[in-house]
Amino acid sequence: MSEPTASVYTYLTSAPASGFAGLRVELLEHWRGDDNLLWKVRAGGETAVVKLFLDAGQARGRRQFDGQQIFAPQGIAPQPLWFDRYPEGLARQVLVYRWVEGRALQPDDAHDLTALVATVAAVHSGDVDAVRRISPRALNLEYFWSMLSGGLKPMERWLEKIGCHQISTLLPMLESRGEALVAEGLPLWRSTSPTPVHGDLRVENAVLQAGRVVLLDWEMFGLGDSALEVAEFLHQQRKRWRPVHQEHLLAAYASLSGDLAAPERVTLYRRLLPLRDASFLLNGARQMTSEERSQPEFSDSLPWLVETSARSLLECAEALELRINLDVDDLRREVELIFRGTDL
Repeated sequence: MSEPTASVYTYLTSAPASGFAGLRVELLEHWRGDDNLLWKVRAGGETAVVKLFLDAGQARGRRQFDGQQIFAPQGIAPQPLWFDRYPEGLARQVLVYRWVEGRALQPDDAHDLTALVATVAAVHSGDVDAVRRISPRALNLEYFWSMLSGGLKPMERWLEKIGCHQISTLLPMLESRGEALVAEGLPLWRSTSPTPVHGDLRVENAVLQAGRVVLLDWEMFGLGDSALEVAEFLHQQRKRWRPVHQEHLLAAYASLSGDLAAPERVTLYRRLLPLRDASFLLNGARQMTSEERSQPEFSDSLPWLVETSARSLLECAEALELRINLDVDDLRREVELIFRGTDL
């Protein structure tokens, strides 16, 4: 038994705050998440998940506990059992919740997707007064754009300084188009209040149980922008689902949530998200250190990074309807030199 597993076992069986103290505990499975360790356990007739946070557990754990507590009665979140901020014998926070028996969502199955849309609409229609925290995601369009544009300006100055002429010309044009789009769309948010949002809506975070989708990993739960959550989800799946399919899901969401203006707000975000992606990739390249660039993993991933970043810039121009002649080979060359940290 590894050290973390042994410590968790001791906590579960003997800590005063443990709901399983004094019971026979079986450790059934163990796996690692992005920022946590998880165990599937059985104790006293209860099968549960024990989640040990490795980063920001105070905030993430409380958000997840709150989200699950609010939506578990509707059958769309796992039932939380307890959250321990100062677990005896452990250095990190612990969340324990009931195991959800079900199957993985099939992203190409129409019935699964309809069930997912129904669950998302139920979350966004939840009681605002019951939510105590703001989601780390953007709260509205104005906040989203202020964060995005704030990261673009230093990037534009840096690109011009290093002689990256095509991209340093392209980015301000994309920013200008985005700014005009935001200014035109802001009135759509004036009568729209924040709603409960899951915060990390992905196919991987959904389980189908008895025809109903249960959402997992509520670490980013809180009040947020429902349109942004739906837009980001559709953006993730844009390569998998045809546009007509996405529009059908969006219409179903609007009908189930009762928010008939949602498609217009979602569509606006979907036009801006490629610019967010491109900014994220290029800023990542700008902030890389020489040591990071010298790692074998970087050399292995460089072709993918270059192609993804170049395609992201082209997708920005298409989404924002910017008619400009771009030399794609030159674009790739500039992107590669940016990632290599080489001035042109």
